[in-house]
Amino acid sequence: MSVLSVHNLIYGYSKGTPFETGALNGVSLDFEQGEIVAVIGHTGSGKSTLLQHLNGLLKADTGEVLFEGKDIHSSKEALRNCRFNVGLCFQYPEQQLFESTVYADIAFGPKNMGLSDDEIKNRVYESISFVGLTEDYLEKSPFDLSGGEKRRVAIAGILSMKPKVLILDEPTAGLDPVGKNNLLQLIKDYNKKTGSTIIFVSHNMDDVAVVADRVIVMNKGRVELSGAIEEVYSHGEKLASLGLDVPEITTVFLSLKKAGFDLGDTAFTVSGAVKAITEYLKGENDG
Repeated sequence: MSVLSVHNLIYGYSKGTPFETGALNGVSLDFEQGEIVAVIGHTGSGKSTLLQHLNGLLKADTGEVLFEGKDIHSSKEALRNCRFNVGLCFQYPEQQLFESTVYADIAFGPKNMGLSDDEIKNRVYESISFVGLTEDYLEKSPFDLSGGEKRRVAIAGILSMKPKVLILDEPTAGLDPVGKNNLLQLIKDYNKKTGSTIIFVSHNMDDVAVVADRVIVMNKGRVELSGAIEEVYSHGEKLASLGLDVPEITTVFLSLKKAGFDLGDTAFTVSGAVKAITEYLKGENDG
């Protein structure tokens, strides 16, 4: 059984007005425990709308969302259980900060779960450590932190609830290269440590190549492509027609293969390309 599923979701904005827009048009997807899934697509393709359905912030006009096999809108208890177990970070999660101290912000979710003070404290300290910040930050005001630090605190607040599914909307938006790489590594580390499912939206195809196990391509509120990264990225012309480009290193790699270099599987990251070329050159020298 999939940890999270959506069946035939249909949803529109500004219904009954001249500005009515179909944001989701019959979307059906399954998300398995422990996988990292990237959702990509041009602006207005339905990515963020889909994410907001996954933990019940939005309710579809028709269709259903199932968490561990149960319709999340079947009861108040089912919706509450989903929201505790399906954590959502918005595109700029630092805008979710509102408490007077970092400690209070991270503790907000666990408190609402009805946990004991000791358990809340343990989760706060564990979460702040996991996102790479020291305990000294806990008594600071979140509004005195840098942009990157605020984002880490906001994510720590979600992690403190120990969600089975972590949803991130454009998690690297606005970060410098170092901050972006650190956050991508945090995503991989969290997945490896907890076995949680991670679903994230990104416009950056290079980020997707580094992190994702599976890619879903949205277009006009529908699923255009879905599959392993190797499969989806092989549709370069299709992706380009949707306003998306495969990573530059993949384009270079494919050009080398077309020129007659037998480099094996297509590379989607610089490290993957270096490994393939090194092995090719080693084979040439051995021959």
